[in-house]
Amino acid sequence: MSKHVIIIHGDLLTKERMDSIHESRTIEATAKRRFDFAVFIPGLFHFKMACVDALWRIWVQPKEGRTDFASKPGFRRMHDVVHHDLWASILNCWEIEVSKQNGSWDTLEAFAKSKPSWELIVKMSEAIVEKYIATTGNLSQARAKQPKERDKHFKNQALRNRDELLYVDLCHAMNSGDIWRVEASVLPWIYIFRATGKHKYAYQMTRFMIYMRYVYPNNLRQIIQMNWFCNPTGKPFKFRAVDWLVERNNLYTKVIFAGKGSNRTIEHILKESPLIELYWQCHILMENAFYIQGRTINHSKPDMTKTL
Repeated sequence: MSKHVIIIHGDLLTKERMDSIHESRTIEATAKRRFDFAVFIPGLFHFKMACVDALWRIWVQPKEGRTDFASKPGFRRMHDVVHHDLWASILNCWEIEVSKQNGSWDTLEAFAKSKPSWELIVKMSEAIVEKYIATTGNLSQARAKQPKERDKHFKNQALRNRDELLYVDLCHAMNSGDIWRVEASVLPWIYIFRATGKHKYAYQMTRFMIYMRYVYPNNLRQIIQMNWFCNPTGKPFKFRAVDWLVERNNLYTKVIFAGKGSNRTIEHILKESPLIELYWQCHILMENAFYIQGRTINHSKPDMTKTL
C-alpha cells in the first residue's frame, strides 16, 4: 500500500474522522499502519451546499433583510433562488444598459431584434460588470463617500450580484468539469466562510489547497484533479461531484427502492442495492414512453414572472 493511494470523497465530518485516525496512528512505523495511503478529497457537492448556506447567512438570515418569518430553506430551494434572483437582476441591468445605448431599445426584445454585433454584446457585458457588480475598485469609491451621499441599496445589490455570480460560476465550472476554474473559485469562498462563521470549512479548504499546491507531488495532484468529478451519463455539461453520486445512490438504496412495510429490512436493501441503476433506467424508459419529462426526474422550467 505504500505505492498506492485510496481516494476518499466526503464531507467535513468524514475529514474530521480521517484526521482522528491519522492522529491516533502517527506512532506506527509503516505507511500502511499510519493510513498514509488514504487521501481525502473534499466533496464538491457538500462544498456547494456550504457555499449556498453562506449566502443564506448573509442575505436571508438577518431579520433586517426580510419581512417574513420562515424556517431555514433546503439546499434545492436556495440553489434555485440564487440562480433565479441573479437572472432577474442581470436582466434588469441589461435593460438599463440597452436603453442607455439606444433610446429606441426600450425592451430587451427590441434589442434582440436589432441583431447587435458580438463586439457590442461583449462591450456592454464588461460595462455591466464594472457598474453593477461589486469589485474592489468601485466598492472602495462608494465607501469613500460621505454617509449622506452613499446609495446603500445600490451598494447592497452590487454586493449580492457579486456573491451570487461567484456561486453560479462555481456551479457552471462543476457542471462542465472545469477543475481549474473550481480551484480558482475556492479562495473567495474561504473568505466568505470566515466572514459567516463557517470556520471549520474555511480551515479545511485552506488546508486542502495548501496540500494541493505545496505538499502533494505532481502525480498525486493530477490523480486528484482527474478524479474529483464523474460523469454518470457521459453527456457534455453533465459532470457531477463524486459525493453527489454517493448521496444519489444512498437515496435510491435506502429510500426509493428500499421497500415498504415488512419488506423494508436490511436484508432486502442489501439484496436490491445492485439493481438500483436498472430500476432507474426503467424509470427513465417509462418517462420517455409516456412523454412525462419534467414531472418526475427533471425539474420543470422556472416561472420568473413575479421575480421580474
